[in-house]
Amino acid sequence: MIPRTDQSGRVLDLRCHDGHLTGLDIRDSEIELRFRRVDGTTVRTVLHGIRNFAMDRFLEGNIVDAAYAWLVAAAPKSQRHSASEMFLCRESFLDQKNDFGADKLFLLESSYGAKACALVRGIEIIDGQIS
Repeated sequence: MIPRTDQSGRVLDLRCHDGHLTGLDIRDSEIELRFRRVDGTTVRTVLHGIRNFAMDRFLEGNIVDAAYAWLVAAAPKSQRHSASEMFLCRESFLDQKNDFGADKLFLLESSYGAKACALVRGIEIIDGQIS
């Protein structure tokens, strides 16, 4: 599963620009990222079938710029290169078969702080409530 994206790969259903990263939950081969949007609503992104995950400069409350998702083969060269640097691997590693069926590349960019990158089987966006 891959969420709706625009032509650049930007995840449309997250709608979190200028919102905040409020939490990260890691369990087995799944990672949940939690966000609070500018309007106060919450949203979660669940990354299923994690093969690789890297995050730098995480701080609760990081201001989100955008999230992107592509099939690995369709990811822009610059993003494939960035992912391989974050995973400390060669770019060709991204295309290799794996037990998780991870064939999607997820990238979270923040205006200030955290950048996250994941090689996953699926990406799920779950809308929350205003709180």
